[in-house]
Amino acid sequence: MLKILNARLALATVALFAAAFLLVGCGAAPATGWASPRIVDQAIYVASDVGKVYSIKTADGSVNWQFPGDKNITPGSMYSTPVVADGVVYVGAFDHKLYALDAATGGKKWEADAGAPIVSGAVVGNGVVYFGANNHKIFAVDAATGKEKWSFLTGAEVWSDMTLDGNTLYAPSLDHKLYALDATTGSKKWEFDGQGIMVGKPVVVGNTLYAAALNKVYAIDTASGKQTWDKPFEASGWVWSSLTVANGVLYFGTLDTGDVYGVDTATGTLKWSAPFKAGGPVRSALVIDQGLAYFGSEDTKVYALDVATGAKKWTFGTGARIHSSPAVANGVVYVQAYDRVLYALSTDNGNAKWALDTSSGKLVSPTPVSK
Repeated sequence: MLKILNARLALATVALFAAAFLLVGCGAAPATGWASPRIVDQAIYVASDVGKVYSIKTADGSVNWQFPGDKNITPGSMYSTPVVADGVVYVGAFDHKLYALDAATGGKKWEADAGAPIVSGAVVGNGVVYFGANNHKIFAVDAATGKEKWSFLTGAEVWSDMTLDGNTLYAPSLDHKLYALDATTGSKKWEFDGQGIMVGKPVVVGNTLYAAALNKVYAIDTASGKQTWDKPFEASGWVWSSLTVANGVLYFGTLDTGDVYGVDTATGTLKWSAPFKAGGPVRSALVIDQGLAYFGSEDTKVYALDVATGAKKWTFGTGARIHSSPAVANGVVYVQAYDRVLYALSTDNGNAKWALDTSSGKLVSPTPVSK
């Protein structure tokens, strides 16, 4: 029996690595519905893999504007989550370009050509936009003009959103490494080998950075790049989601097992009595608001969990897999599913308020598939 179990484990491991190899091949892209919504004031900004960006009213789901409005502009698929700063929306596309759009009108201010498809969401600070591309590069461009300031070459595609803390940019890569770069010059301060592909956005709390590679989650000293826990936390499956920290607890989900964890940031030990088990893989980050954690799963459901206990409060069945992370504001959670539908759900009970098809820009019936 032991030989059979070992053989099955070996086959499963080979299958996972084969899938990863195919996923990160030349011109590779993540799954449909990767882009997450952003909320600024009373507007939601979201991109779709059909090559559109929308500004949507939070109240009723009606569209303020969509980009491109010009049929001559064809950005290609958009997996990048838009970021909004100083009245400008920055979003990357598979046509190799980072677009800067007027947040009020959707008009194009400028575009910057990275020379390869862009999956990474941008981060903005000090008048500079930072993002990664499939040509293994990390770019810094002027936020006002799109002119390149510097680029840094990694060993593989850069899919993860990066984290900017002070004058340091923390950038994970599919080359297994996390780079700490000087945000002004692009020079490397240190690199950390995660011993596996790194996809999720890391998070910084104080002098500690938390990052994941395959099934391991690390606590890293921001000054030295050295681990601060005695050993990394080992999850039951690959950690593909971006990490979230709230009140001394680190939250994340896993791919192959669908386990969702709350881990003490100081000790690296499990906070709940056991991980919560979703009905499918979890790529979505957990978004924490008012004592609840919201996330989506490939079992088609949006979940709300009590962060103190890890117990489920409610679920909403969308009818399609969920790869993107939700956004929460004013008692509503917004999440985009694999079928390119953006849902607006009540944080109280998960009831749907409205739903918008991000391929057509039209409102659709938000009737839940299951509860």
